Amino acid sequence: MTLRRPALTRRGFLTRLAAIGGAGAVYHGLTTLGLLAVPPAYAGIPAYPATIGQGRRVVILGAGMAGLTAALLLSRAGFGVKVIEANRHIGGRSLTVRPGDSYAETGRPALTCAFDDGLYLNAGPGRIPHNHTAVLEYCRELGVAMEPYIFASRANLLQSDKAFGGDPVQLRRIKYELHGQLAEMLAKVPDPAALDGSLGAGDRAAFLEMLSQFGALQRQGDGLAYRGSNRSGYAVLPGAGRNPGSLWPELDLKSLLDSDFWKNGLFNDATDFWQTSLMQPTGGMDMIVRGLLRAAIPGGRTVRDLVVTESPVAEVANTATGVRVGHAKGSETADFCISTMAPSLLAKVKNNFTPAYANALGRIVDAAAFKLGWQATRRFWEQDDDIYGGISWTDHPIRQIWYPSDGFFAGTGVLTGAYNNGAVAESFGRLSHEERVALALEGGEKLHPGFSNWVHRDRALSIAWHNMPHFAGGWQDNPPEADRDAYFRLTVPEGNVMLAGDFLSYWWGWKEGAVRSADLAVEAIVARTSQAVATRL
Repeated sequence: MTLRRPALTRRGFLTRLAAIGGAGAVYHGLTTLGLLAVPPAYAGIPAYPATIGQGRRVVILGAGMAGLTAALLLSRAGFGVKVIEANRHIGGRSLTVRPGDSYAETGRPALTCAFDDGLYLNAGPGRIPHNHTAVLEYCRELGVAMEPYIFASRANLLQSDKAFGGDPVQLRRIKYELHGQLAEMLAKVPDPAALDGSLGAGDRAAFLEMLSQFGALQRQGDGLAYRGSNRSGYAVLPGAGRNPGSLWPELDLKSLLDSDFWKNGLFNDATDFWQTSLMQPTGGMDMIVRGLLRAAIPGGRTVRDLVVTESPVAEVANTATGVRVGHAKGSETADFCISTMAPSLLAKVKNNFTPAYANALGRIVDAAAFKLGWQATRRFWEQDDDIYGGISWTDHPIRQIWYPSDGFFAGTGVLTGAYNNGAVAESFGRLSHEERVALALEGGEKLHPGFSNWVHRDRALSIAWHNMPHFAGGWQDNPPEADRDAYFRLTVPEGNVMLAGDFLSYWWGWKEGAVRSADLAVEAIVARTSQAVATRL
């Protein structure tokens, strides 16, 4: 007797899809069966069917990049969304301080920006690498104008008390002197095949030709030698008539090694996310936040209409039907919650998380970060040092000075006069604002003698992110490979609570990580909602 298989129902088909491929497979199964509208091909902001979230609510904790991105996507997919923000400021660490703006670190007097009109300080993030494609795509879709951010100019300065008498030296001198001296050393190797088995004896001529170009070597007898080049710049610039100019004298290799520049600043622009080109929003980093807030959502509203400010979260608890969130201005019940809070802060609110999840939250490390900004009395870096954008580096605790990538030839401008993290940032954080200003003036003098005469010390702004209310630091210093168990545990929803934020990405510390993690959190909610729809069919 032949047994007949029972007919496979839609519900059975989708249940099997869920067992094999998870909730994401269910979503695609629904579209295949024609039960959900198939979204058009879209290379930018993810798009979901406009009614897939109908009747479902999501509470988002934090109105930074991750929270606002998730709010935009979910509301456009039909979910009811509320964003709970602890601070008055919307945008998280995307804080652009403009004239009249005030902020205060916990337990400290407020600082009010007194810059001239039109000037600003990006107190948080200040640049977007060219390969941060998600952030750039959101900027494109949201109409956020962009301009180049200059990370490195060869006129930027390197300074160390351990070398060259403590004098600042142009980056081009260090970089190209090192190129030349290393190339000369390699040119003296009699057999290039000894360096690399893929090179044969016949490759010597090509090898030497390459070294000549790389290091600006000159023929000397039967060999090649480095005798300086205009790559390192001029002590006296060439002119007309009888002024051929004069090159800087050569720097010996030992001095280059003693300087430790190769540990800080010299090769930074070789890192993939600091390579040309970088971008910045025209007018300040908060222009991305403004673009998100004005983005249209169903019902004739904007994302701004979804945000409740000045309402710290006190409780996050899973329930039998969803999640409950208690905050200063009320209590919310929802189907899902996305927390963009620093994991260490989320662990401190009242919750019913499992011990394993709570442990993973506590293992994410917070990074102290500090910035200080100056308004200059004149653009001395352009006028005196031919510096147009980029960063100068020092072993002084300020670590670096950023020069503006816009406003060239203007009468004034804003410098980032200190930017550091870790133990150095913690030490700055313990100082009063006045003490920070005095220390930053000292560091500025190291790079630009006379610096204190060219900045308005009474307009300086300082911010230690690890001291800011409702922040745990400048970022969470947790490359996933440092603690894979904690990282991967937090990528899995805890009941109906899931996380988003740069800490939950391989772009930790960057806007790109915040955006990509938000996209994934939304995708997970859509998939779980799709699966629930499937079980009702």
